[in-house]
Amino acid sequence: MTVKAEWKKTGIYLEHDLGEGKTRRRTFNGVNASATDDKIAEFAEIIGKLTGENVVKIKVTRTEELSASPAVSE
Repeated sequence: MTVKAEWKKTGIYLEHDLGEGKTRRRTFNGVNASATDDKIAEFAEIIGKLTGENVVKIKVTRTEELSASPAVSE
């Protein structure tokens, strides 16, 4: 059996420290499939600068759909 993974979507979740034990979570969807970890970290840094809030956690979710096809006999 051959299994193939097809990318469906990627999302980014940023958690910001607001001080006094408070946090804010921002969600970004529609992220390009070829986004590297470095680019995602750079994006999080830019968002932190724009909002003035310290980003303390970055989570990335990648959704793929697996499809299987029977093995071909020779």
